Amino acid sequence: MTAHKPLFARAWRAGPLRWPAIKPLRDLPLLTIVLLLTAAPEQWYLRAPLIAMFALGVVFRSWLVRPQFWYIVATLLGATVYMTWESSDNHKYLFVYWCLALCCAFSLPRQEQHGALALASRWLIGLCMLLATVWKLATPEYLDGSFFHYECLCDPRLAPLVSWLTGMSSEVLAANRDLRELMHSGYVRGLTIDAVALTDSPRLWWLAQRMTWWTVAIEGTLAVLFLWPDKPRISTVRNAALLFFAATTYFVAPVRGFGWMLMLLGMGQCKSDERGWRLAYLAALVLIQAYTLPVGAILEMIAK
Repeated sequence: MTAHKPLFARAWRAGPLRWPAIKPLRDLPLLTIVLLLTAAPEQWYLRAPLIAMFALGVVFRSWLVRPQFWYIVATLLGATVYMTWESSDNHKYLFVYWCLALCCAFSLPRQEQHGALALASRWLIGLCMLLATVWKLATPEYLDGSFFHYECLCDPRLAPLVSWLTGMSSEVLAANRDLRELMHSGYVRGLTIDAVALTDSPRLWWLAQRMTWWTVAIEGTLAVLFLWPDKPRISTVRNAALLFFAATTYFVAPVRGFGWMLMLLGMGQCKSDERGWRLAYLAALVLIQAYTLPVGAILEMIAK
């Protein structure tokens, strides 16, 4: 009888584990499907065909490199944005543009697809950051800190940071959120409420001002870096800046959809020899997902 070596022994002899190279034209379409599945529209008549399309794309992988596939996906996502434009998040628009970019790239000859996808990715990041910066600079309610002041008082995603930096308890912030909800939906209970008084803190104004101008500075910097003519040195700076933006911004406000989309665009705009940066964007994508975990609740469970 022939003795077989254990699986782990054979794997050890094969050498250390190596990360496979990320190939944008092969891997980005599949990662896009994963992203879109986590952000599928709520309307059943749009959600059902999208999920069906994604299932077919996973089974028939050759479909993911067909422009027709991404044109249909972009059309369905665009219909979602059009029908819910008053409540659609900004990144839902970016999903549509990205699917159209995939459609356009895959409609080109094979040798031109990578360059076209990289250019589209870079311009999507640059224009997204430019328009965000222009909007903020043109909005008085943003520049005076009112936007972040209100969000710090009422947004549950910012509650851990606000509590840590200002000393406001989580119970007080939860009470603020309850009062806001009462303003929005009190009529359902037969209540007519014209105003409520949210609990504030002097430190909160200081925090809101710094969050306001930091956001303008980092988004404006990214706009300049990604719209600047492409050069080797600036490529390194822009990748480092985008990863820094993701690691810091989504720690404070874990908006997974927008964060993942930016990381996919970051992978897409990398040059063919920038394998390390692509892996860094993949790691950042995982990090953004980790930011969505209820760390406070987990720590409380462990303490018990």
